[in-house]
Amino acid sequence: MTGSVVLGLGGLPGEFVERLQAIQQAGFQGVELDAHDLAKSSTSIRDGVRAVEESGLKVSAFKELRDFTGHVGHVFGYRMELAKTNLDLMARLGCKLLIVNPSAFNKTSHISDLVDQLRAVATLAMKRGIRIGYRPLPWSDHAYDLASAWKLIEQAANANLGLVVDSFQDLTELDISKVFQQVPAEKVFLMRVSDFKMSSLHILEDKIEVDGHQRFLPGAGNLTADLAGLIKQSQLAGYEGDIVLSVNDESYRRKGLPVTMELTSEARDWVLQQLNTASDD
Repeated sequence: MTGSVVLGLGGLPGEFVERLQAIQQAGFQGVELDAHDLAKSSTSIRDGVRAVEESGLKVSAFKELRDFTGHVGHVFGYRMELAKTNLDLMARLGCKLLIVNPSAFNKTSHISDLVDQLRAVATLAMKRGIRIGYRPLPWSDHAYDLASAWKLIEQAANANLGLVVDSFQDLTELDISKVFQQVPAEKVFLMRVSDFKMSSLHILEDKIEVDGHQRFLPGAGNLTADLAGLIKQSQLAGYEGDIVLSVNDESYRRKGLPVTMELTSEARDWVLQQLNTASDD
């Protein structure tokens, strides 16, 4: 792995600048953030961009262009305009990866439309030196798991388009432990790692709630062994991207920033240990 273990900014307690400073002081090299983080940072997004620049942190990924693939007509045109806005902001931040999500309900019956939409946003981003990472969602009609998302990526056949592997998929009864046997490591653009208190999810509403509000650091849930296997597999396969520690449970906000940062540092060390163990095998 030539990438870094980075931290998702959105789920941490504290003010925007305070979180950036704490992340930098904890020895992390990068963050994952979104426009909402910047908008809430100060009086303007410009101030938020300046704060990120002053922190010295790399913006590993920009999340997420939601509800993107699957629309038609003027609605998809609007989504493309949102993409342009995000890409312009990312260019100012020096961020090289935009995460894109599928829509829940597919408005087109043609797979070719979905492929064209992914190809269009990947081509648009290429002009700015930014890549597109497609993240499947279990409640989507057309990109509901890694296999269905990968099929669309393959058909789009764009070097600027790749897959986002999220440990959340484990909760939907999908075996992601073999993802690097099915997808070339160079086409996985990002890994997002979270632990969870439960072992599986069956109800749609629960999936949405857990994805958005109940992510824990590795070691704080029931999927720690699965996470270790995924991380080791990525190392053995030659994955070279970043690994994002993604948290957003309310318990971290109650603990406060100093305690949470101690926990994130321990989680980072655990991830690095898994990578080193894989290298020694």
